[in-house]
Amino acid sequence: MRNQRGFTLLEVLAAFVLFALSFATVMQILSGSIRNVARSQEYTQAALWADSVMAEVGLEGPIESGGSSDSFNDKYSYTLDISEYEMIIGNDSLVSEALPVELYRVEVKVNWGQGSNPASASFVTLKAVNGKRR
Repeated sequence: MRNQRGFTLLEVLAAFVLFALSFATVMQILSGSIRNVARSQEYTQAALWADSVMAEVGLEGPIESGGSSDSFNDKYSYTLDISEYEMIIGNDSLVSEALPVELYRVEVKVNWGQGSNPASASFVTLKAVNGKRR
């Protein structure tokens, strides 16, 4: 008998199946990574929009309790809710009565996405206003 060189058909098929499975797995990982990058960009944009809305609160006039909503563009919209904030510590003593400032809770909820994939993110901060109005 002489030495045979090369691969059998079965070995080639097994190698091809192994390559195909590995390639499919790598492609799924890459597509998941791309989706996560896109989602991360959307959340970052929402945070930037919310930051700009929060920065504008109190610039044009005194801060007052209430709410509003608007859209930034075709994709992103927001709702703004401002309410007075009272700090209660321990046995229900109001700390905010002793403070020389008024505190307001500012919440911005940014919405984006349409159809079957809507998303939203909420951002909350406290704003201080000098002097009591009461």
